[in-house]
Amino acid sequence: MKLLCCDTSNSTCCAGIYEDGRELSYEISLEKKTHSETFMPLVMRVLDNADKKVADMDAIAVTVGPGSFTGIRIGLSAVKGMALAAGKNVIPVSALKALAMSVENVVADPSDTIIVPCFDARNDRVFAAAYDDATGEQLVPDGAFFNQDFTELLSKVPKADEKQILVVGDGADTVHKALFFSHRVQYAGGAVITPAGICKASKGIEPLNGAAVKASYCAVSRAERYKNEF
Repeated sequence: MKLLCCDTSNSTCCAGIYEDGRELSYEISLEKKTHSETFMPLVMRVLDNADKKVADMDAIAVTVGPGSFTGIRIGLSAVKGMALAAGKNVIPVSALKALAMSVENVVADPSDTIIVPCFDARNDRVFAAAYDDATGEQLVPDGAFFNQDFTELLSKVPKADEKQILVVGDGADTVHKALFFSHRVQYAGGAVITPAGICKASKGIEPLNGAAVKASYCAVSRAERYKNEF
């Protein structure tokens, strides 16, 4: 299966092409420009480097959130447009699961590790989840949490205080401020979503018609919050 894997859900953006899990081409952008400027040129370079076209793909995998509201909209709009034009289906992938799958655990045995992917949502809030590193089982579902609420949920995961916990992503500092147990916790705030992580996270997800793919914001926008106050 040939996949074009894409992400614009946070400060970085990326794309990669995979054939039956084998990487053909990929690129990650750390540029400060908006994704509306960088994403499609990046995708075109990745396709050119692999000597492929969107029409050659079996599906397009894209992160649908949570993360940056604007970034998610940019990526979904672009991917839906490409999919419609090429007659391809879309695989919606959790950005948090993609981040968890992008990390290589080199500090502990996977069976003894909980991966906590998290993005900074400002004001002591994070978009976060938790996964068993060995099985991929989701231990805390995707959500938007105040850091104290999230760490309380994490503490209730069976044997969490006995396992190695890897907190990854730019929300790591926010989680660190509230995590009230520190035994065997490692932080990797610089971890980002990779195309390989998206490819891994897409396994087992049924491709959908692009029109059926929706964003997963896990929260309302600031504008919507203000609207509800009046």
